[in-house]
Amino acid sequence: MAIARIRSRLSTGGPAQPPSPMPNSRPTRNDPSFNNYVDKLKNIPEFDTTDDSNRPPIAEVEYKLIKAKDKNSIQQMMESAAKFGMFRVSGHGISPEELNASFTEADFIFGLLAERWSRDGDREEFAWSRSAMAVAERRRDVKNDENFLKFRSKMDNVANKLEAIAKDMAQAIGTNGGKQPRKKIKENETRMVLFKHNNSSLQPHTPRSSQTPRSLDGNRRDNATFALSIHIPTEQGEFRLISEEGPVSFRTIPNTIVITVGEQMEEWSYGEFRSAFGEINIEPDIQDEKGAFSIELKCSPSCLNDVVDKHDSISITDQIIFVVIVAMVYKLFSYMLS
Repeated sequence: MAIARIRSRLSTGGPAQPPSPMPNSRPTRNDPSFNNYVDKLKNIPEFDTTDDSNRPPIAEVEYKLIKAKDKNSIQQMMESAAKFGMFRVSGHGISPEELNASFTEADFIFGLLAERWSRDGDREEFAWSRSAMAVAERRRDVKNDENFLKFRSKMDNVANKLEAIAKDMAQAIGTNGGKQPRKKIKENETRMVLFKHNNSSLQPHTPRSSQTPRSLDGNRRDNATFALSIHIPTEQGEFRLISEEGPVSFRTIPNTIVITVGEQMEEWSYGEFRSAFGEINIEPDIQDEKGAFSIELKCSPSCLNDVVDKHDSISITDQIIFVVIVAMVYKLFSYMLS
């Protein structure tokens, strides 16, 4: 995939071909064809890379340290969320085996619930939510289907674990923000998108929606309804951060999840944390008929609103204490002057 992308980017910039060899002679700096070749080399376009040396310093924190309220880890996480709109969490407790097992019935379910299935370029998407699965279960051809019941149980379990991680991250951010003003958010239902990644050479050459000129607008509208998004693959892949400054890519693995900030959290923090949009890309082996999978879970943790309520109650208490102190000082001065 990386080689194909490099070739594509180079071809659009008019790759320079070396001059034909000259018999019994060597090109010199004064040779026009040699100079033309050098000039073209200077104009070779830049291309994206997943080389970790070019990756921005996005924080990677241990889940157990966040739960233990380690101040250094929480500070790193918050700084990364403020600067990049994202951070990574390792040691989250969801094994690659559990993730892969969750998709055992995926192909069957994608067909059974075709109204929730769609294709986006070289990958397939399945929209999951608890309410949608509850509605689907009422269907006569679904409610007693063993594959559906297994699939729903596994995905409920994965969603519960990812929500717990999101809650712990949001709680850490909320309780370590000092007395910064916060704004309440709408607590929307958690939603997951299940992605099946196919080898790009076997798929029609249609771009993903994220690769179109209006991708940022579409992602922004979708991102506005959630506070956090959690991204996790079933095997090693590439995470691409999509921004107005251009895409940034880095490797990601099942043992480390990527969390991006949604517009709800940006509004909740009055701009202290910036929202970001990104997606996982996996290029399975061309002979792998099963493909590979990844999950994106979007949620609005209620603990963010709890922080607002606590902040407001403290503010009212402070006001009452201030009034009492002023009254006592006034009485004291009145007594001294009488």
